[in-house]
Amino acid sequence: MLIAHIKEEGAVDHIGNAPLKLTTGRAMHAAAASTSRDETLAQRIRKGLQAGEFGVAFQPVVHAQTLNLLTVECLLRWQHPEYGLLLPECFVSAFEDRETAREVTEFMLESVCLQLGEMRRAGQALPAAAINIQPSQLLDDALTATIRETTQRHGVDPLLLELELVATEDASTLLSTQEFTRSLRQLGVRIALNDFGSGYSPLAMLGVAQIDTVKLARGFMARVPVSARDCVVMTGLLDLLDKLDMRVVVEGVESEAQLGWLRQRPEVYVQGYHVARPQAKLANALAIH
Repeated sequence: MLIAHIKEEGAVDHIGNAPLKLTTGRAMHAAAASTSRDETLAQRIRKGLQAGEFGVAFQPVVHAQTLNLLTVECLLRWQHPEYGLLLPECFVSAFEDRETAREVTEFMLESVCLQLGEMRRAGQALPAAAINIQPSQLLDDALTATIRETTQRHGVDPLLLELELVATEDASTLLSTQEFTRSLRQLGVRIALNDFGSGYSPLAMLGVAQIDTVKLARGFMARVPVSARDCVVMTGLLDLLDKLDMRVVVEGVESEAQLGWLRQRPEVYVQGYHVARPQAKLANALAIH
């Protein structure tokens, strides 16, 4: 239909529409090429999962004032045989493929619950763990079943798990409807909105989203406490989230000055290199705090 519509418009004014047709053709070609690259990348990721090329790093999230541990974010890492260590930003576009997103989530759940189960058998206290998923996975009926089966097999309480969704338009739509999160909540799994303030992050979604935690994007802290205007923005956001009774985690805390500024807020939790760098083993991440 789109191609037919373009051709029809071209018949009306061929000369006037020539640049538009050229641009449209290039855009369509670029989109097709991008889709093809993502499909190839998705296939390569699934192959990499089977080959043992992926791992998980663990970064603590702590209370700003006391530095007591709240949770550990579980971060996907790809040790590519040609390109070395790759972070998710390098290949996240491939997660638009639902099968790839499902396999990655299954790998993350298995890896995290395996280490939590080992800690439980060793008599150690278990931390809460946050795992990133794609918003579209809330539509996957198998997600809740996968979490239930994996946690039961490793003897891990689902109450320890939190799912982080990037603040996108899809997330806003899905999280505003209880139907898409009901089965997860019945299992005891918490829901977090990740990177709020980057990309698609309308304030209106905070009023309707079925979420427990909001993680503020690292950009908010880039000029705090040096910039008075940035401090005003952060103060307003923190006040708003406090009134909404939402747990707030501030990402991107990279200096003692930033941490000191946030310590004025008793309700705030923090994450960043100044607090703790990601660790290859869960036990190492817990040892920091």
